[in-house]
Amino acid sequence: MPNEILDAIATRYSCRTFTDEPVSRADLEMLALAAAQAPSARHNAPWFVAIVTNRQLIDDIHRCAVALLRRHDREIHKDAKTGSVDLFFHAPAMIVVATRNTHDFTPAELDAGLLVENIALAATGLGLGTCICGSATQAFRDRHTDDGERLSRALGFPWGYEMTVAVLVGHPAGTGTPHAPDLSKICYIE
Repeated sequence: MPNEILDAIATRYSCRTFTDEPVSRADLEMLALAAAQAPSARHNAPWFVAIVTNRQLIDDIHRCAVALLRRHDREIHKDAKTGSVDLFFHAPAMIVVATRNTHDFTPAELDAGLLVENIALAATGLGLGTCICGSATQAFRDRHTDDGERLSRALGFPWGYEMTVAVLVGHPAGTGTPHAPDLSKICYIE
């Protein structure tokens, strides 16, 4: 029996080649709704979501992330010098998720993961490509600059929220291969 949700789970992959076509406002609004419908511990919803299509802001986040990584990762440093590094794969949209510490039994990052999975599966169902991107967090971690604070303000983060993860969104420029599930990591206890 066909199941759209299981199909989306089975076909989702990390898209690393996007076209220049913008993501429609209607699609972004559907992804925002999918994000808002994510479950969270005690229905705390300890997240804030910024949907960014402003190319200058995405490029600024990229520049800041590369600046920090350049100091700590030789490969990034080498690629950054040649201009060949693109952490965000020219994605036309970025969904940035910030969280606040709830001092609860469940870390806010777990709730953010549920939200991100909702976004990724909803995007797959809409025919969009996504890449869950931890590299964007580097733009907010450089203690030698005020980039993190400046970017947090530009993204409208409420006080007490910190960058957690981003999802790159766009129209895939080709096809990708979903990762092969490793069923050896699952056991049944009866």
